[in-house]
Amino acid sequence: LAAANPLYSRYNRKKSLSENINLPNSLLSRFDLMFLILDVADMDKDIALARHVTSVHRSEATRVKKLQNGGGDDDDNGGGGNDGNNNDDDDDNAMRVDDDEENGESANGTRTTATVPPKVLREYIARARKHEPFVPLDVAPYIVEAYVTLRMEDRPSSRKGKRAGDQTVMTARQLLSILRLSQALARLRFSDFIAKEDVDEAIRLTHMSKATLLEEERKRSRRYGRNNGDGDGEQGDDDDMNATILGHLRDYAQSLGVQSLDLMLCTSMVVRKGFTSAQLEECLQKYERVNVLQVNEARTEMFFVN
Repeated sequence: LAAANPLYSRYNRKKSLSENINLPNSLLSRFDLMFLILDVADMDKDIALARHVTSVHRSEATRVKKLQNGGGDDDDNGGGGNDGNNNDDDDDNAMRVDDDEENGESANGTRTTATVPPKVLREYIARARKHEPFVPLDVAPYIVEAYVTLRMEDRPSSRKGKRAGDQTVMTARQLLSILRLSQALARLRFSDFIAKEDVDEAIRLTHMSKATLLEEERKRSRRYGRNNGDGDGEQGDDDDMNATILGHLRDYAQSLGVQSLDLMLCTSMVVRKGFTSAQLEECLQKYERVNVLQVNEARTEMFFVN
């Protein structure tokens, strides 16, 4: 686990990830997931962050005053006379907090989030580590097909501005990362084998780890379109999403050299790209109405209209 700041404290979207943080690709490729966190001005998020910080400092000041006045949890618990049971007491307290806040609200009416007791979390992780998931024979071809599809989408003709050596390009080392993530997801289920859903989620995580920069690029494109009278509001966002999904479907069909696609494969592909099956259905319905594509009556197969 590592964190890195960009050069000159500002991420340059015109440069690759390696150039921004001044680390070679040979080192960056050893990380399974890399999340790009940009400090973008957003009123709602900035207000929420400011309220959280001030709330934490206000609560801390109140706790310090209680301790100075001779109160606090330490006195209520008898001054911590039994050090050996402190962890268990903390776990019990966490469980009591969950019971008190089951409805999502604390005593003062503020919104809260239920927490998992540390003891339960430690036991869960210990049990998960006992499993060593393997790739079943029926899942191995699925992984190969997914990897080849991702490689085909990274061909020079379809990279759309990607730089040589950029971390968004699919490599054999990223295939190993997908396998490790799939194994980790299987462990979360206490399973000894990797399922197709684990592979899809691993690929989706790989895409979403780079989605911040891509999302900012899409926002800039939408702002440019609005400034030129090409639409605005949520409708523009929906159109952009549908166009993106359609582009993925076209690239997928071209990589296979076919005009029709199985909808089950399409669903798996768009989920790996970070979209949902509902968004795929919305895209299909939209482009069916304008006769760009058609879906059979059983809705098991789609094909593009020439």
